[in-house]
Amino acid sequence: MYKQKIQNRLVFRLLSFISLCLVFTVIIVGAYVSASGQGLSCPDWPLCPNGFSFPPAAEYFTEYVHRVIAIMTAISVYCTTAYSVRKFVAARTFALLGSIAVSLQIFIGLLVIHLQLQPLVVAIHTGMGVISFAMILLAFILSYSPLFNNMLSSKDFSDTKENNED
Repeated sequence: MYKQKIQNRLVFRLLSFISLCLVFTVIIVGAYVSASGQGLSCPDWPLCPNGFSFPPAAEYFTEYVHRVIAIMTAISVYCTTAYSVRKFVAARTFALLGSIAVSLQIFIGLLVIHLQLQPLVVAIHTGMGVISFAMILLAFILSYSPLFNNMLSSKDFSDTKENNED
């Protein structure tokens, strides 16, 4: 039983680390797409005009890479969440919040394209990427140390008579 818990922790740690790296990568590639003025190079969503055929046309390459990494990221985050729900309960909340944030991020990405890079929508899209990263990072941290597993328990934050008698 103890060996199984250790194995669950290690598998979750690996899954959450892969998700964390992918979220970071999609944020960086997205920043490059935006800064290089290629945000509308693929005016269709979710596919570029040539679909997912590889190699993409040269004018769609950077945005194509961004979208492919985003798909891989979403799949990784959803797999991490599914694993946490079944096998690693300690990080379930943050993994679920990460999945929700990634889902919202995908929807906001759709709005970014359809609203043709409205600055407020682009800012919200970037912010949601940071929130996604934060949630997956917290899930990863919870997998790393037993200390963090107990930090979030409700008994640690409850008011007791000893704490109120100052």
